[in-house]
Amino acid sequence: MEFKMIDSNLAGLFSVIPISLGVGVTILTVLVHVVFAVAIYRDANRLDRSQALVITGVGPVIWCLATLLGGVVTAGIYWAMHHSRLNPAIPTSSTGNDETGV
Repeated sequence: MEFKMIDSNLAGLFSVIPISLGVGVTILTVLVHVVFAVAIYRDANRLDRSQALVITGVGPVIWCLATLLGGVVTAGIYWAMHHSRLNPAIPTSSTGNDETGV
């Protein structure tokens, strides 16, 4: 005697859900990478060319391609190199700290 634990239609549904979830996550990941890459390309073009080249030796196109591959991590590295105090071209007074020493 054969017992069926799950109806065949229901079993088909459970095999489609993980595939759909994987495709959805992949689409969202690609979308995030493209959005960050476009934003970094625009920002790198906006920066003074000499500043960008002195710091990293690469231009906006290379940063854009790197962000397409690396995603959010590469965008964080770009920000740290160009917009944080790690960048020697940014003066200490421009960090927005208005606190006075007591």
